Amino acid sequence: MENSFSIEVNNDYSVSHLQFFSSIAWLAYAQQKGKVTIDIYETFPKQTFRNRLLLMSSNGLQSISVPVKRSKDGKILMKDAEISYKEDWNIKLWRAVYSNYGKSPFFEYYASETEHILMKKYKYLVDLNVETLMFLKKSFALSFDIFFSDNFIEIQEDNFRQSFSCKTRREDGASLQPYLQCFYDKIPFEPNLSALDLLFCVGKQEGRQRILSM
Repeated sequence: MENSFSIEVNNDYSVSHLQFFSSIAWLAYAQQKGKVTIDIYETFPKQTFRNRLLLMSSNGLQSISVPVKRSKDGKILMKDAEISYKEDWNIKLWRAVYSNYGKSPFFEYYASETEHILMKKYKYLVDLNVETLMFLKKSFALSFDIFFSDNFIEIQEDNFRQSFSCKTRREDGASLQPYLQCFYDKIPFEPNLSALDLLFCVGKQEGRQRILSM
């Protein structure tokens, strides 16, 4: 494996996983902790925010996944998870983002960089997720630091690897103050989507305050 990321290794901080265009609650968690260790030696699990995100569309919630190449035995470490581009998922995702958020108040300020990230074709999922996280961190002016583990962390009191899941999304985002989402006139507010939703709808300053207040 020859990943391009160069974030420092440290096993001592709160442990979590790395999400694709992180959920709002995950960003709030990272900001509260200040320092988070990402366990990249965990076995890559299916159907989590590690390789999927939730957006708002005219038909309600839209879930889009990043396809990952599977090994022969069906198991792969997070650090080794390679992205498949056979189905041009990144182009389809960008079209969905544009369709869903093209008329949102702050879309024009962040559209170009979002598109650039999606069109870059990363080999490894970790590289893509780091890039999306750094983009969101910068966009909301957040101040947390992330590190990588150098092995699988078996015992860790401050362990959030299994937290912030698709199943607990609403519970994790319960303290998020509602904001005007796209299609609010016909679809009820949905908490804790990808932070792209928050960024496009309310922008940097208001989005940051909502993250800090969770």
